[in-house]
Amino acid sequence: MARYIGPKLKIIRRIGKLRGLTRKKPFRRVYRGKGPLKGKVIPPGQHGLIKLFKTRPYDSCESDYLIRLKVKQRLRYNYGLTERQLVNYVRKAKKNKEATGQALLQLLEMRLDNIVFRLNMAPTIVAARQYISHGHIRVNNKKVNIPSYMCKPKDVISVAMKEKSLMLVNKNLNEYYQRMQFYKKRLEKTIAFILFQLKLVPNMGSALQLLNGTGAILKINNRRVRNPNHICNPKDVLSITTREGTRQIKLS
Repeated sequence: MARYIGPKLKIIRRIGKLRGLTRKKPFRRVYRGKGPLKGKVIPPGQHGLIKLFKTRPYDSCESDYLIRLKVKQRLRYNYGLTERQLVNYVRKAKKNKEATGQALLQLLEMRLDNIVFRLNMAPTIVAARQYISHGHIRVNNKKVNIPSYMCKPKDVISVAMKEKSLMLVNKNLNEYYQRMQFYKKRLEKTIAFILFQLKLVPNMGSALQLLNGTGAILKINNRRVRNPNHICNPKDVLSITTREGTRQIKLS
């Protein structure tokens, strides 16, 4: 079976999000009515709502074969492997003295295209394969155009000293740093981080316990909060109720 080059959203919608395959996110419709189906994802298509109403609790049960098949397909599509390549990697992993699953992941993670992706030089493993095959990547200052090249510890992965190569990699690295800055600023506004920053809890684990209501009740603007990812505004009033009493803090 050849490598898959078809539509990627179909794969993501069927077996879940794969960061190495694509950064696209499928549009998911949610049933907003009342009843036990409230919040359930509506299947795609014109008659997706009818399919949702026809489903029964025992219809969602997956067999062991289906679960293993989806895991195998996730490995294939995420790392960009053919069926034969995956079989060969499994045979190599079985010969190793370590656990087969752990050895298999080590072999897949040591592929050159995956390492380029992990270094954030490329947005996906598919893009990393293209960078390598076009000669933009160097291993120990030597040109390598084989995406399945098995890297070794202490190998040096670098970019070819060409204007086009440097522009491609620099663009992806800048996008990654901007995305990390956005997540960092968003994290600093969450209630769990604010509790840690105000030194009300010794660590983030204690903040999660406090939000779960173990020994104290946390409220923001007189509304109880349990979600650690709750985003706070500068003018919010934080109140903590314990056995000793209630303490109010105005965020600034």
